[in-house]
Amino acid sequence: MPEFAVFRTISFRLAASYAVLFVVSVAAIMGAAYAFATSEIRGISEREILHDMAAFRSAYREGGGRELSLAVRERSEGAPGDSFYLLLDENGDFLSGNIPAELWREGWFEGRMGDAVVRQSQDLMDAAAMNTDGEVRLFSHGERLGNFRLLTGRNSHVLHETQEIMLGCLLLGCLAITIVALCGGYLITRGPVRRVNAIAGLTHQVVSGRLAVRLPITANGDEIDRLSSDINGMLARIEALMESLRQVSTDIAHDLRTPIARLRQRLDLLSRRPPEDRAEFTSGIEGAIEEADTIIETFNALLRIAQVEGGARRARFRTLDLAEVAERVCDIYRDVAQDAGHRLEAEIEDQAFIEGDADLLTQLLVNLVENAINHVPEPGLIVVSLRRAEGEALLCVGDNGPGVPEAERERIFRRLYRLDRSRSTPGTGLGLAMVAAIAELHGASVTASDNAPGLALQVAFPLSVTR
Repeated sequence: MPEFAVFRTISFRLAASYAVLFVVSVAAIMGAAYAFATSEIRGISEREILHDMAAFRSAYREGGGRELSLAVRERSEGAPGDSFYLLLDENGDFLSGNIPAELWREGWFEGRMGDAVVRQSQDLMDAAAMNTDGEVRLFSHGERLGNFRLLTGRNSHVLHETQEIMLGCLLLGCLAITIVALCGGYLITRGPVRRVNAIAGLTHQVVSGRLAVRLPITANGDEIDRLSSDINGMLARIEALMESLRQVSTDIAHDLRTPIARLRQRLDLLSRRPPEDRAEFTSGIEGAIEEADTIIETFNALLRIAQVEGGARRARFRTLDLAEVAERVCDIYRDVAQDAGHRLEAEIEDQAFIEGDADLLTQLLVNLVENAINHVPEPGLIVVSLRRAEGEALLCVGDNGPGVPEAERERIFRRLYRLDRSRSTPGTGLGLAMVAAIAELHGASVTASDNAPGLALQVAFPLSVTR
């Protein structure tokens, strides 16, 4: 993914959204602080001006115009550099104060003093000299007292300068926060984007047929790690299914070649040298039909396994007692085992409730028992056991036959797989493959182990949580 594409990612958009929200919040806070500080500073000046006006009114009430003029003169002479006073008579002529008469305004007024006006008053020039920009801003209040016009004011340059500083800080702060937030969002987004790119790259490799690739998983345990873990599990499952498919294809080609070749040979002989005896011809046809039935039976078994692996039968799951299924199968096959020269024993605990399909579970146990009956030399002992242990129902079929070499115990669950010594016995090599498929559908695990002597095939089912 190109670098500029990072800005189109959901992560960056989310980071940018949070940045905008943060900037707006900070701007609102700083704007409120700006308004509050401006109001407070202006309030201080207003209170000082009103305090002076109150003192002048008191002087006027006590001594009239003479006392008022004296009070204004005293205040003007001892005023700090930011305080201004002006007293005019009824004709607008200057009587007292430290600013020119032309600055008289009735009521509240605020404005910048021109240079010509500033030069008319030493106090105004002193105030201008105190400011770096040489500016004086008059914030004043004027009112009439009898025949007099009185004005009291302050230099509001400090207030104006403070407003400019705070406004500048507000704008710079918002700009800095925006830049930092966007850069931070970009840097934070790069990591997830790289990991998403890795997932996208892996999917391209999978499409090209490389099923062995896996995504790296960090120690963070975040959403992408969980997604990567699920994808790795999915790929492992796909790889196993593809390997199974390849193996099935190989096994079908290998195991069906012989019966198909025999079928063709029989038919070829019948076509090239028709027998003179009707019984011999009938025997040849029956042999060909038998070979064809064997092939059909193999394909039907493969189809049944595929249907089980497809998971459609999971809709028929219900809570059932596996002990009842085991008892029923043992009752049916006890006589079958006896006819084959074996003894079938059952060691079954009651109330092993699991979630499953009764018909498929019956098929699973039947396949395990028939596998033992067909491959254990007579007289043999076959034991079907069921017990509960650590949240599982353990169903086991053990025998005292020759067993299976350890190197081949995992292979016996593959489709069409048969031991060399078993190729002369009836069967398709799909019985234990069906067992594995049914077990996987039920979330169970199937294992083959040494029964010392013989073979023990165990299926571990999770117990039902509803019982």
